[in-house]
Amino acid sequence: MPGRWELPPEVRAERGRMVRQLILHTCAEQERALAEGAPTPRVTWAGAADGLAYAIVGLWPAPATRATD
Repeated sequence: MPGRWELPPEVRAERGRMVRQLILHTCAEQERALAEGAPTPRVTWAGAADGLAYAIVGLWPAPATRATD
């Protein structure tokens, strides 16, 4: 019986790509906003890292189905 966190290999690969995009774009948007003096959801990099970490932790255990395309 698969463990609670066990995902099929194709789902792990897909989520890995999602996580990389989330990290890249979240950091880029945070840096751009700070450089422009624009408001950000999290005012510090530490806060942005916390929000990003929570989002990633939520992404991994989300329900999954096998891709059928």
